[in-house]
Amino acid sequence: MITVHHLDNSRSQRVLWLLEELGLAYEIRAYKRDAKTMLAPPELKAVHPLGKSPVVTVDDPLGPVTLAESGAIIEYFVEREGGKLRPAAGTRERLDYTYFLHYAEG
Repeated sequence: MITVHHLDNSRSQRVLWLLEELGLAYEIRAYKRDAKTMLAPPELKAVHPLGKSPVVTVDDPLGPVTLAESGAIIEYFVEREGGKLRPAAGTRERLDYTYFLHYAEG
């Protein structure tokens, strides 16, 4: 099972978009920021000590996985699904893919 720990006003949307593109089943656990501090609630920090989102928890064949950082999550799922959506290495398309993957983080 894949669980996306979604914090309002975060980058979780790009992870949800990818999971939809890959046709993977998932569930969402939504969290609200503190209205005054805009920090994540303690419940999200219990999942990952940074209290950031997105965070995914996955029942992986190699064992349970907890991942933060949208770029790392995207690379994990693209790799796990056999490289779907990722152009072949050494091509201009791969260079563009890598650029835009990291551009989105900036």
